[in-house]
Amino acid sequence: MTGISQIAVPVAWLVMPLLVAVILYDLRLMRIPNVLVGLFLVVAGVTLALTEPLPEILWRMLAASVVFAAGLALFAARLMGGGDVKLMAALTLLIPTSTLPVFGLLFSVGIVLGVVMLMVLRALTDRTRTRWRSLRDHSRYPLGLSIGMAGLAFVAFGESIAQAFAT
Repeated sequence: MTGISQIAVPVAWLVMPLLVAVILYDLRLMRIPNVLVGLFLVVAGVTLALTEPLPEILWRMLAASVVFAAGLALFAARLMGGGDVKLMAALTLLIPTSTLPVFGLLFSVGIVLGVVMLMVLRALTDRTRTRWRSLRDHSRYPLGLSIGMAGLAFVAFGESIAQAFAT
């Protein structure tokens, strides 16, 4: 049976610094570099091949494909950036299919917290003096902030939340 505890410890050491990098890049530059997304794909490919049975791998690939297709529709509507779409699809490969609703909940909370945090930071920052693009550009939201926070929370608390929902 696939569970968070099976993937969280070994993969967390690889994924957590990448998630922090996503947050910082998106806050600073309002973009997520393809290299970071590629590193998520490398981690997913290696860990899935070594730890998961074929049916779970196929389900995760299907879930990632659905996330990517939905993301493309949002990208076409100019509601989501291309880096965000690619990152969400790649990150979906690392999440056990049984816990995707938990990640969705954490992502929703991450969006709310991210918006509030960014509003506070923007209010406290001089727009003309900052080099952080997300603090200057009030017309856009760096979704990598929410994706990264959700991923970090999933690694830290995902098992506890999944168990709470299971009971």
